[in-house]
Amino acid sequence: MLVDAAAPKARSAVHLIFAREKVRPEYTESVPDISKPTRTEEGTFIAPVADLVRMKLTSFRLKDQVHIQDMDSVGLITPEIEDSLPEVLGVRLKQVRASE
Repeated sequence: MLVDAAAPKARSAVHLIFAREKVRPEYTESVPDISKPTRTEEGTFIAPVADLVRMKLTSFRLKDQVHIQDMDSVGLITPEIEDSLPEVLGVRLKQVRASE
């Protein structure tokens, strides 16, 4: 994690995660490989929505669930993304949708 030396707080830090590694040992899924990032007009690489959905459903904190609701409400979670999820993450997506 990269923190501001003047005000070192985890909540405002830049957190680094590594592809194909679990963020926490108890997580059911590793971070996706993100082999096909998208490049913006400004040249910034961003992860595909499918990979973000997997990461959010794996972490499954309240803020991740809200992010899933936001992505779902604008149609970013397509049937193809939903069908590609492992069973445990599909169950979590259903839980988020049921809580709306």
